[in-house]
Amino acid sequence: MEALIDVDLKQLNAVLVDDLKVKRPPIAITYCPDGPPPGYEAVDALACTVVRLAEGGRRVYVDAGHHDCWVGQYHLGLLPQPPAYIPSGEYLTMAQGFFTPAAAARNKSQSYSLPVGTIKALAAAPLADVPAGVPVDLLVCICDAQRAMQIAGAASVREGTFPHGELGPSACSSIFAAPYHLQNSVFAIGDGGGRAHNHVAAGDLFVSIPRKHFHYILELVANFRFEPQKMRELIMPSHAAQTKEE
Repeated sequence: MEALIDVDLKQLNAVLVDDLKVKRPPIAITYCPDGPPPGYEAVDALACTVVRLAEGGRRVYVDAGHHDCWVGQYHLGLLPQPPAYIPSGEYLTMAQGFFTPAAAARNKSQSYSLPVGTIKALAAAPLADVPAGVPVDLLVCICDAQRAMQIAGAASVREGTFPHGELGPSACSSIFAAPYHLQNSVFAIGDGGGRAHNHVAAGDLFVSIPRKHFHYILELVANFRFEPQKMRELIMPSHAAQTKEE
């Protein structure tokens, strides 16, 4: 197992907010195998909305007894015996008309979920206000495509690992479960409900970064250099020829 590089969370938050200019507060997500951390409040809310609630400055968590979405519970592995229409995807056809039964079933079969029993709670807090001693497993940020390219793509320019992109699964699956299984940075459009409940603007998307990639964001900014003129000379034959003539 590769060693994790310690990152100062307040410094990481400052880089995201002050240097990369994200407009919405970055959020720290914690997988809680033994229950919620001290100082976090239970919320009866959809799992995906812990992001928006934490953006408001709160430290919150959902667990088997505090939640308001069977789909979120299923994808977090907190629902050992879900209603059959959840894992089958049938719920996608019961109150809306655009899914076919076959597509709904494939949607759920292709979506990531935490293994049942992996966590007892999922906690969220502002990245700049995580209590001492609370481990952080994911950084989640709602941002525009330009910033998503930089944040989710940080590992790709430092170690060569392309981020994973998702369109179709439930937001809770994409931003909480996919990074766990893939151990990779994820950018996701999110589903209609996840976007609506998190007040995601039309041009924004979710970015979810595992802890092992945190330091790459700092490295990206610390080493950022771009010379447009030089790049054009290197990759554009017409520009290179013009430069030689001058």
